[in-house]
Amino acid sequence: MAHAAAPLNNEDIQHFINAMKPLQSLGEKYPFDEDFDAHPDSPAGESTDAINFSPMSRALAKVKDHPSFEEFKTIVLRAGFTSPQQWATVGDRIMRAYTSLKVIEGMTPEKIQELMKTIEEVKKNEYLSPKMKKRLLASLTQTITTADTLPARTKADQETLKPYLARLERLFEEQP
Repeated sequence: MAHAAAPLNNEDIQHFINAMKPLQSLGEKYPFDEDFDAHPDSPAGESTDAINFSPMSRALAKVKDHPSFEEFKTIVLRAGFTSPQQWATVGDRIMRAYTSLKVIEGMTPEKIQELMKTIEEVKKNEYLSPKMKKRLLASLTQTITTADTLPARTKADQETLKPYLARLERLFEEQP
């Protein structure tokens, strides 16, 4: 697990990219439950909290008991990872950095103003329960403050990931 503590590096990102297409093909070969999808645009109940977002670890937990696990393991090892767990750990960090970069990229002054207006509307909405209001307000506030509240490690991962952003976007778009 020593690798998990090291900063994300170009080699990690390249290994992740190397595994993407073969893993996408494996996903097409073996049908998975609908809630299996670990794609960033369809988190299927996954926390959107940038710190706890772990889609690859969740995917690994599901694939461990699937008939495709041996093929999955072979793919991640061939891509350059030392284990499926290393793939999941690195993949989670890449996905957190990628997702947070995409959120930050979309935070224009107009978007922030729109979110602030939504916050005011939620506060005034008499039809929402106090619990629902609290949850919505926390989520909206978190979206606005994402750039400021990210751990230093995620910020460092973002910097390493930036040169690969366009490449990752293309790979994610190719997913079925």
